[in-house]
Amino acid sequence: KIIIQATKMNDYVAMLIGMGMTILVQSSSVTTSALTPLCGLGVLPLAKMFPMTLGANIGTTATALIASIASFTHDAIHIALCHVFFNVIGILIWFPAPPMRRVPLAAARTLGLYASHHRFFPAIYVLLAFVTLPGVFLGLSAIYDASIAGGVVVTLLFLGAFAAFEYWWIWMAGCYKVLSEEDRAVHAAELDAAEKEFAEGGDPESGVTETVICEVMPAAR
Repeated sequence: KIIIQATKMNDYVAMLIGMGMTILVQSSSVTTSALTPLCGLGVLPLAKMFPMTLGANIGTTATALIASIASFTHDAIHIALCHVFFNVIGILIWFPAPPMRRVPLAAARTLGLYASHHRFFPAIYVLLAFVTLPGVFLGLSAIYDASIAGGVVVTLLFLGAFAAFEYWWIWMAGCYKVLSEEDRAVHAAELDAAEKEFAEGGDPESGVTETVICEVMPAAR
């Protein structure tokens, strides 16, 4: 009931709700794991899940703060406050300004679009975001420690490879080889219709879908 009511509240109130839920369960993973299926079912709009997830990121810092206060050492307080400020600064960058807020929302819709057509895509995303990229940056750090000149050369090569990929993806229409323009148009139309229905007063309890892109399973064809 609280989550359903949060869809009708101000985004900052929704953020407080996400923070409160996380403080109660002491785990942001539990909160976001509970919210994700609701988003897929259309009970929770993607635009409302975003502030609740950000609130969960702040709420999860409460555990570290409580633990640091219990030990009350300089290093413990220092690390706990780093955790708090890291999340707060990230929210200040990506949430208050609407143009910045649209960036992660658009990224979520795009990733959901690919995942709805290619079931292997989430696994590739996890490997890329949480294994490959951290490994690349860790390797770059090690190269810089060994040789600054070598680090600069490898960095330039990495940036060149990234620029080449972006050129292929955007200017050579590589994105349409992964997912056709027709499929993108169909999903865009479904998304616009669902958001319009929700904005006109659709009842979240009735299963109105705010975004089909957030669905975990692909639509039946």
